[in-house]
Amino acid sequence: MYYDTLNSEEQVSYLIKPIIEVLQAAGGQLERSEIRDRISEMDEHIAEFEQKLYTSNKTGNQYKKFDFKFNFAIKELGYVGIISYVKYNPQITLTQKGAGIDLSAFDVKTEVRDKARTYWEEHSAKNKTKNKPEISPDVEDEDDASAEDELLDDFKVKLQSAIANMSPAKFEQFSRALLTKMGVQFTNKGVQISNDGGIDGYGYHIDDDDFRTTRVVIQCKRFNTNPVSEPDINQFLGAMNKFQADYGVFITNSRFTNKAREAAREGTPITLIDGNDLMRLVIRYELFITPVTTYVLDDFYSED
Repeated sequence: MYYDTLNSEEQVSYLIKPIIEVLQAAGGQLERSEIRDRISEMDEHIAEFEQKLYTSNKTGNQYKKFDFKFNFAIKELGYVGIISYVKYNPQITLTQKGAGIDLSAFDVKTEVRDKARTYWEEHSAKNKTKNKPEISPDVEDEDDASAEDELLDDFKVKLQSAIANMSPAKFEQFSRALLTKMGVQFTNKGVQISNDGGIDGYGYHIDDDDFRTTRVVIQCKRFNTNPVSEPDINQFLGAMNKFQADYGVFITNSRFTNKAREAAREGTPITLIDGNDLMRLVIRYELFITPVTTYVLDDFYSED
């Protein structure tokens, strides 16, 4: 994997320009999850890194190295005044300084990394006086990643790992259960054609607003290493036409290549649900999960 050829500092630096770019393109404000999605869509290297799970040598637990690098990049961009955000709030806002950046002439090292180094040195000194562990981009452990601003990171890693360990049959069952929650009514035909032409489910969706019924077909791919490619989408398009579907839903626990996304926008509409979308939808519809309420202490309790 390309990202594994970069050192820790380079991994953080690689994310900074894309983060600024997608915020500028969106008008200056996005949630963290939206930024992650958009920088992954624009760069295959980032997309691959964002999906990869690592195993801690210390605990044996799985974690996403991307989570730590992404949150670190966000912190540094905030420190140098390019973005602003509130702790535990997912919204990221581009400042006037950030909106005016010309990325073609922007030097990440001098404009962000070097300026932010002063902050980390002060932060490290403060931690030493309080006997806290030093935080730096060289620390690569799931404990540091999950301790960052996104409180759901640890849960999402566990969910991603659980989905990756499903059998293909269970993943199909899981996918149909999710779409059932979203209003699709599957028929026995879906079971009968599950091995026919790349279709894993056939059903109907009734729009409550205008009472319109549409034919829906789904395709499920549990890929733990490879992304869904353009040929996969083209095969699905052929199957959709065969069954005269009004639209299709392609679900994977992996990701879609840029060519696959382009192919999905042509012809009969296809809704793409990748691994990150899956996790958000599982949380939104509380599919086979139990929500737990917790509390986090504000900075007031840790300040002198």
